[in-house]
Amino acid sequence: MNILIAGAKGQLGTELSGYFAGGETPFGVPSILQGKHRVVETDADELNIADRSAVLGFCEREAIDLVFNCAAYTDVNRAESDEKTAFAVNADGAENLALAMRARGGRYILISTDYVFDGKKGSPYLEEDACAPLGVYGRSKREGEVRSLAACPNTAILRTAWLYGRTGHNFLKTVQKICSERGAMRVVNDQFGSPTFTQDLAYHMLVLADRSECGIFHATCEGVCTWYEFAAEIARLSDIRAEISPCTTAEYPTPAARPAYSVLENGRLKALGIHRFRHWKDALCAYFAK
Repeated sequence: MNILIAGAKGQLGTELSGYFAGGETPFGVPSILQGKHRVVETDADELNIADRSAVLGFCEREAIDLVFNCAAYTDVNRAESDEKTAFAVNADGAENLALAMRARGGRYILISTDYVFDGKKGSPYLEEDACAPLGVYGRSKREGEVRSLAACPNTAILRTAWLYGRTGHNFLKTVQKICSERGAMRVVNDQFGSPTFTQDLAYHMLVLADRSECGIFHATCEGVCTWYEFAAEIARLSDIRAEISPCTTAEYPTPAARPAYSVLENGRLKALGIHRFRHWKDALCAYFAK
């Protein structure tokens, strides 16, 4: 099988690539890793996924059978003033890779976000709940979902949240940097979600890639916390002495509105018996263990 990892240099793409290179997964070896595959890795400087002809031509030349789309425009605040680019990557790019897999009869795995919801439900969101994104980023990702499902029937979409890993930019590294440099940090304490380790998410991508189920899956670590609680745990495990103080969203305004409660229920993964996500605190401890 010829496999494409788009966005291979990002935090999730790097994790996924490491598994194919022989890296140890947290829950055993998924069946897809037991086969012999050719893995092609690209990033924005090698393949512009917003260019339809380039994507279709690339996948045809490389005879791609399976695409993991880890590429995304994820700067939530900047998206508010750069809507064109956000939609080009998150909507056009997602659709183009889906079209390429439909043309080749392949399988398509797309990563989406909890930001497709407005956070007003007050309880964990199910896969079938209505979407109502608050900002450009969420709207662009939702558009990518809709177009991908329409373009390729063999598509599985994993919505995740508050993602962090060992490479790339993420909240965890921001907390470490600010606390180390300034010795203090204010973090919002009225937005709730589920921090998710790239290790756990990449594992479930591999499992779904080797199955026939399609559609939308929620895929986050278990448990709920606020950004403030997440930051405090990061500082503690990093052994950084810093004063982390809670604040409200109103006290820390940003260009983009965020959902107040975007916890996802991994309902479909659990129903299939393939849910292996750890509690977010356990996953965070595993991150620091290495």
